[in-house]
Formats: sequence, structure tokens, C-alpha cells
Amino acid sequence: MRTAKAIILAAIGLAAMPTAQCALPAGYGGSASCAPCHRAIYSSYTKTAMAASSGATDNGRQLESWNKSAFADPAARFRYQVKRDAAGLFFEFADTGGSLRGRKALPYFIGSGSAARSYIIADNGYLFEAPVAFYANGSRWALAPRYEVYDYPYLTRPILPGCLACHASFLSPIAATQNRYASPPFAEAGVACERCHGPGAQHAARRGPIVNPAKLDPVRRDSVCSQCHLSGEVRLRVKGADWDTYQPGEILLDSVKVFVRANPNTAMTVSGHVEKLEQSACKRASGDKLWCGSCHDAHSVPAPSKRMAAFRARCLACHMLAACKATKTERSKRGDDCTSCHMPKSNVRDAQHVVYTDHSISRRPLPRAPAASSGALVPFGRVESSARDVALAYAIAGDKERALPLLEALPIAGSDTEVLLYLAELYRNDNRSQSAIPLYRRAMTLDPSQVTASTGLGGIMMEQSNFGEAIPLWEDALSKNSGLLMVRTNLAMAYWKSGDKQAAERHLLKAIEISPGFAPAADLLKTLRGR
Repeated sequence: MRTAKAIILAAIGLAAMPTAQCALPAGYGGSASCAPCHRAIYSSYTKTAMAASSGATDNGRQLESWNKSAFADPAARFRYQVKRDAAGLFFEFADTGGSLRGRKALPYFIGSGSAARSYIIADNGYLFEAPVAFYANGSRWALAPRYEVYDYPYLTRPILPGCLACHASFLSPIAATQNRYASPPFAEAGVACERCHGPGAQHAARRGPIVNPAKLDPVRRDSVCSQCHLSGEVRLRVKGADWDTYQPGEILLDSVKVFVRANPNTAMTVSGHVEKLEQSACKRASGDKLWCGSCHDAHSVPAPSKRMAAFRARCLACHMLAACKATKTERSKRGDDCTSCHMPKSNVRDAQHVVYTDHSISRRPLPRAPAASSGALVPFGRVESSARDVALAYAIAGDKERALPLLEALPIAGSDTEVLLYLAELYRNDNRSQSAIPLYRRAMTLDPSQVTASTGLGGIMMEQSNFGEAIPLWEDALSKNSGLLMVRTNLAMAYWKSGDKQAAERHLLKAIEISPGFAPAADLLKTLRGR
């Protein structure tokens, strides 16, 4: 039976955006509630990449090719193949000798597929990124970004709310967990209308206003796009903020601090469009007049046959055609496509097999930028940053030499969970466990939902043969993220040493079930069973 919403949409000739059958947050009406009054906009938006940036793999929007769905990792240790049957999408993997095999269902996807599409593995509500991805360039399958460093099928990279929120709308994370969600994990697939316009239930009922990003002041206007298209070198939440604190109409940098390298000549990232635009001469010359909406209509994209002319018109709105210095030979190669010279598609440093438009709008193609920079971190957006934010930025960036003295100097260390955890981790990695212990304990008191302290403190207790304390700490960590394989394997060892072989075997079997290629768990199980 069709829902009332579906009947209304069918009556006005529109198809509903893929929406899960679960409750929306208070004040929200869902994208379909916009359709009766904004028919053309709603219809065109459903065809954009943002609207298709996530969903269930059985939603009928299949775009993947199956011609090249079998591939091997770069070292040819494992082979993968993606398939679909009556039960849905899944992938299989096997080592070259055929002794290790596995299969995992892929119930959800992330990414529109215009550049790439990744997939999600679900285990009892815990969500993990799959190691397989589909790439539009060449219409082929390969390992997902940053999976080539593993010598086994890595199946337990957690899907965190802060990342999933840029691809799906109205998430349903389970409290006090790191990556567990209700089923389905989001109420609406893709980027919903209200992700940019704010809660719309009252507006749809003609009883309230709605946020129009184009009518906001420049800082608030740009914040709407920056919530997902400003990656920086480091993003960190201000104290007290959460993954969903920011709402359209607010200033993003009030809840999120973004740091970039002082030397901006670094390679692009997948979602680094805003910082690249900030580097452009066009942005510097026009200031707040130039923003994402100057060139992009969020509600529609030009047809491929009209793309060149559409963006050329945007350029000519500010630039005289006579100013173009391209030679006749260059023009004969590219035609009237301004972007091919000034906004070429380039590789990104956080993903393979994909290219993205360079929004730095250079006059001439820039030399190949270094993959990354180790220079100083500076706050993006000409905003002041506290000593706390700077210290955490260096810690997140992995710059121990800069981070440690800055963290130690903070007077708020005793009441800031993130500061406590990063400082404790630095101490533990520096073999200063006794200094780390009180910091971990304090962090657990302040925020019982975090995982780092349970994991780190459990490791210290294990090193001290204090199995009685290590066991509950690690059980707590696994209740928040079931895919902590090394934690689960160490927990099995702690149970074994405590005389509980049954509990040890149970955890090892679970580790192997979650990730059949994780050798430490399989090896320990063989030892436990005397093989």
C-alpha cells in the first residue's frame, strides 16, 4: 500500500526521494513535504549528485557496471568480486591460495557515483566501510580509498556520524556508541532539503519561515556549503559541540574549527572545495560577493551537453572575453570551455582513481602540488582560535612535537575530555603510562560514552597483568564499537589468562566472523585450541 505522501507526489507527477520508514526529528517534514509548493525545484534536485549521495543498495538506482567487478589488491594477496543476487548486493574475497574466503552483504552505499561510490557493511547495527568501491573513471571496481595499505581485507573501519552526515540525512545513531545505528541508519537518503534550509515542518504547513542561504549574511551563507565542502587539514569540534550541533542559518565556525596549512600549495582533498576557492584570485578580488552559489545551482546541474556553456556564462559575468590569453592552438583543443584551463580536474590526496575540479581558479595550470605539508597549521576563515584548539589541531594532525607542550600547558586539561584523551595517548605512546592513567580515568568520568580511554586504559592494565580491570574496560569499548579487532583479541587473551577459555573463544570467533582475514584472532584461536 502506498503512503499518503507517495500518493500526493504521484498526483503532481513527481517521484519521492528515497526515504526510509522511520521518524524524522521534531520540526522536520522531510524533502517530500517541499514538493507540493516547489515542484520544479524538487524534481530537478532529485536528479543531482547531492540527492543521490547515499541510500540503500536495493533502491533501484543501480549505476555500477559488472564487467570489471573482480579485481585484486595491489600486492595480489587477495581477490575481490562484487555481485548481486536475489538477497541484494554483496562482495566476496579470497586469498590467492583459496584457503581464506569470506562474503559480506552491502546494504547501503555512500557517494552519488559521479566520481565514485563506497559501500557499508552492517554487523548488528554497527556500520563499517567496505574495502570495495566503484569508480566512474573507467567504470570499474577497486579498493576503496586508503585500503591499499592493509595486507588483508580490512572490514572494520567505523562509519562515524560526523562523516555519514555529509551523505545522508536525519541519522539515527544509538547513544553511547561510536558507530551503531538503528535500522535504517538514516531517515532520508542523500542530502535532504532541510540540510541546507533548516527545519521545514512549520514552513510546509504555511506557519513559519525557512532558511534561504542566498539571503543570509556572507558568513552564515557560506557556512551552509562549508558544513560538508570545507575539509581543511584538521576539523575539530569546539568544546561542547557534537556532530549535529550546526544548523543552517548559524555560523559553522562557532561549532567547528578548521585548520589549514600555512603553505596552501598542497594537493586537493575530496571535499576541500571551499579552501581551494579561498586561494583563488577571483575570491580575493571579489570578496564576499563570490560564493559557491555564484556558479552552482544547488537544485540542479546542467546537462552534459550544456555544461560548458553554462559555466562559461558564469565566467563571462565577471570577465571580458578579450582578457583570455589562450592561444589559437589552445582554444582549438578546449573549445569554449573556460574550466579546462582555469579549473582543471586534478587528483586528490585522500582518494585514488578519482579527479575533482580545482576551485583555486588559477590563470595557468599550477605545478603538481606536494601530497601534504608539514608546515604550521593556521585557522581557516580569519577567526581567532584558542590555545586549546591549536593544541588539539596539532595532536589530530599527528604532530607530537608541537602538540605535547601545547596540551600540557592548557589550564583546562582537567575538564576537557578531548584534551585529556589526546594527552593521555601521547603519554602512553611515549611509554609514560603512569602519567596517562589518571587522564584516562578523568576522561571516563567526564564522558562515559567515549571509547579511547576504555581502550587505552585497558591496554595499560593488561600490560600490568591486571586482567580483572582490563576485561570490563575492553568489554565497554566493544559495546560502543564491535569492530575493535585488536581490542577483542586482547580481551580474549585476558579472559584466557584469567581462566575463562569459553569467553576467550567466544570473542575470537566473533572477531573472525567480523573479519575473517584478521590473522591475530585466527592464530590465537588455534593456540587456544592447541592446534
